Amino acid sequence: MDFFDKVKLLGEQAKFDLCGDCFVSKEIRRVKDINLSQWIYPTTLPDGKKVRLLKILMSNICENDCAYCPVSSLTKVPRISFSAEELAAGFMRLHRARLVSGLFLSSGVKYNPERTMQEMLDTVAILRRKYNFRGYIHLKILPGASLQSLETAFKLASRVSVNLEVPDEKYIEKISSYKNFAEDLLGKLKVISYLKKNNPSYLRDGFTTQFVVGAAGEKDVEIISRTYELYRSLRLSRVYYSAFQPVLGTPLENSPSTPPIREVRLYQADFLLRRYGFRIDEIFFNEEGNLSTLEDPKTIWANRHLDFFPVEIGSATYEELIRVPGIGPKSARKILALRKGISHLDLETLCLRIPTFRRALPYITVRGKKPVTMAEIKALF
Repeated sequence: MDFFDKVKLLGEQAKFDLCGDCFVSKEIRRVKDINLSQWIYPTTLPDGKKVRLLKILMSNICENDCAYCPVSSLTKVPRISFSAEELAAGFMRLHRARLVSGLFLSSGVKYNPERTMQEMLDTVAILRRKYNFRGYIHLKILPGASLQSLETAFKLASRVSVNLEVPDEKYIEKISSYKNFAEDLLGKLKVISYLKKNNPSYLRDGFTTQFVVGAAGEKDVEIISRTYELYRSLRLSRVYYSAFQPVLGTPLENSPSTPPIREVRLYQADFLLRRYGFRIDEIFFNEEGNLSTLEDPKTIWANRHLDFFPVEIGSATYEELIRVPGIGPKSARKILALRKGISHLDLETLCLRIPTFRRALPYITVRGKKPVTMAEIKALF
C-alpha cells in the first residue's frame, strides 16, 4: 500500500479529531486520483493566519476500547500504519507542491502509548531536523504517554492537544476502561500548562482539548463549567466540541446521535467565555442543566438583563458593545473605527457596514433614537 492509499484510509479516520472547520481550496487538486481536499483542513493561528493542514493518523491500530471510536480495538477495520520516514517524506511532497502548509498528527495506540508516541515524535523530528520544516505542526498527546515524551512534543510542535472527551472523571468509565481521567487526560493538560508558563517561547500556538458531546450522558453545564476552569486556570488556547455520532461496529452504534444544535450552542457559550468576557454564572442553563436549543446564550442573557439596555452606539465602550446581540468583537471594533471617521453615525450606515447589525436594533440607540418597531427595522432593508 503506497502513501496515497494510506492517506485515503488514515485521513478519513482522522476526521473525528477537530482542529478547525473543513474547507476546500481551489489550490487543492487531485493527486493520483485522490481528492486531497477531503483530508486538508484549516486552522486559524493566534495571529489570525490560516494554515492548511494534512490531518492524518500515524496508525489506526489501537489497543484502547473507546466506545465511540471507529478505530478502537472493538471495531473491525483494515489496520495499517505509516513509518516515521514514510509519513515525513510524503508530507514534504505535498508541502513542496503547495497543497499543505501544516500537519495535524494523531494516532491509535499501537502496542503501547509510549511506543506510538515515540513514532509520532520521530516523524516530527525528521520534519524539523532533516527537512528543516519550520511550519505549523499540531501533535496529539496520547493518554499514557510519558512525561519525557510530553516534554519532547512541547519543544517540537507548534500546538499540542489532549482530548478530555468528557468533563468529569465519573463519565470516563462509560466510554473507556483504559483511560485515567485525572492522570492521563486532565493531568497531562496541567503539565503542558506548567511547561508553557515556564517556557513561553515553546509551543507558540498553544494547546487545546476536545469533548465528545453526548457520548456519556453528560450535561452542558458540566462541559461549560470545565471549559471555564480550563481557560481560567490552565490558560488553554481552545476547546473543541464534537457532537457524538454513532459509528457502526462500536458499542454505542445504537445510541442516539447528538443534535448538531447542541454543538452550536456549546461553541456560542464558549465564545462568550473566551472572547466576550462573560462569567460562567452569566450563562443560562435550563432545569436539566443544558443550554437552550431555541435561543443562543447571548440573546438569553440580554433578554434577562434588560436593565443593561439600550446601549448608545455613539458612546458605548467596547465592553458594552460586545454585550449586544448581533455585535461581536469584530463588529464592535468596526463601530469604534466608524465613530472616529464619521462625525455622526446613522442607522443606515451601521446596517450596511455590519451584516449582523439588524439583530442589535432592539437593544441599542443611535443618537438617542431607539428603533424598536419591526416597521422601522424593515424599512432599512
